[in-house]
Amino acid sequence: MVPRNGYTGEGGSSVISTNLSHGSVESGESLQPVQPTTDVPPEEIPDPEFFGIDTSSPHRCHHEMRPARKVAFVYAATGRRFLGCPLSGPDRCSWFMWIDEAWGPVLSRSLIQLWDQALLDSGRAARLQTKKKEMEQAYLELWTERSNMEIENQQVVNKLKTTILDTEIKMSRRLAEDHCQHIVYCFQL
Repeated sequence: MVPRNGYTGEGGSSVISTNLSHGSVESGESLQPVQPTTDVPPEEIPDPEFFGIDTSSPHRCHHEMRPARKVAFVYAATGRRFLGCPLSGPDRCSWFMWIDEAWGPVLSRSLIQLWDQALLDSGRAARLQTKKKEMEQAYLELWTERSNMEIENQQVVNKLKTTILDTEIKMSRRLAEDHCQHIVYCFQL
């Protein structure tokens, strides 16, 4: 299994540089000399025990600045310490140098599987979030339709009540008129 972005590393000395683009985890390699690399530096996480500028380092980044201590957070390189450009964002240059050797093959495979599982889980979470938004939108539409139907129903009920009341008034008047006409007719007899 090869990680998606190629961060697998090679074995080496306690301060090593590695070309991460070859995409395999190798073990039993000879010690390598300290050489900074210009490959793409790995993503990083804050670590309270390994951070800040390394003032004792003889190395400099492409900006001629002393390197910062960082900890990798990407596939098989997760947890490996490295020195990198102290700047962040688009100002950060590509210079970096590993401090720790690459993890052994078993740990590397385990890290890769964890990352793959995390990506699957985040994909599922994103799909569930999308589905949740769709359901919330459907609920809102149904709630709005229900509210509109309740308003229409109330209007129909009010109109029906008004019609019944008008009809009762008309009938009462007619009955009263008929009653009066009946009385007048009776008096005329």
